[in-house]
Amino acid sequence: MGSKKSIKFQREEMELIRLFDTVTGTATLDCVILPDGEEDERVIFMVNRQDLRRAVGKNGVNVKKLKEKLSKTIEIIAYSDELNKFVGYLLYPAKITQILEQKRNDNKRVLLVTVKQEDKGLAIGKNGRNIEKANALLQRHHNIDMLVIN
Repeated sequence: MGSKKSIKFQREEMELIRLFDTVTGTATLDCVILPDGEEDERVIFMVNRQDLRRAVGKNGVNVKKLKEKLSKTIEIIAYSDELNKFVGYLLYPAKITQILEQKRNDNKRVLLVTVKQEDKGLAIGKNGRNIEKANALLQRHHNIDMLVIN
């Protein structure tokens, strides 16, 4: 289901990947820089599921190191070729109850994701930041154009 299209990284992303790989001892699959508030940025690194614990480090030590070095919010997520698992990783810890894929008239692929009512805020994130992250990564890795939380 996942696309194997190649991702082109900018210089800044390449430098971040090199730093991440050095600090964590893991291999980065993707790196996305997104806005985080007015002037701040957050960096999302994607690793294989089996590398997630090592990437984060004991008690989050690697995330803390990277945050100090970069003065940016750092997120690390796991990748899966399976779309439903990948969505689960993106929206964790929100509990997903249903995922439906729809193809719109304009051929855009939309995922309708239902979460437990009490987890809706978690899934969306402050100012929609989790939706923004999910949309960016779903487009890059699964050719999904939009994620909608129900």
